[in-house]
Amino acid sequence: MKRIIKYSTLFIVYGLIYFIIECLYKGKLSDWRMFVLSGFIGIMIGLINNLFDIKTDFILQCIIGMLIATLSEAIGGFYWNLQCGLHIWDYSSLPFSFIGGQINLFFSLIWMFLSGIVIILDDILRWKLYKEERPEYYVHGKLILKI
Repeated sequence: MKRIIKYSTLFIVYGLIYFIIECLYKGKLSDWRMFVLSGFIGIMIGLINNLFDIKTDFILQCIIGMLIATLSEAIGGFYWNLQCGLHIWDYSSLPFSFIGGQINLFFSLIWMFLSGIVIILDDILRWKLYKEERPEYYVHGKLILKI
């Protein structure tokens, strides 16, 4: 039961953060599926350093997070936008867009940066709320940050 509460709480936190940012950026209410997708992506990115050693390179974790987010956008976009015709997002007018405009190289690189933020936020939340391991981050084997 504690695990369900923990992951539900984290899902809601990540979903709300992204949903609110997107609504502010667009200047209007976004589709509720963006809350669901971002909550899922946040949970998956947060699990990266739980699956690997604490000394796993932070840049590698960010790259894995970028791949998780891009793959999630590709799958969600393919289904919701191309199959169901909901038109929630469309990058097709931008260069380096793929899968009918559902993913874009530029936004994938943004996800790499955002993944770093999510990894650190997830670690802090897990450390403070759930008494998990104190966060520390390494690049090329050197400690760069200890919270």
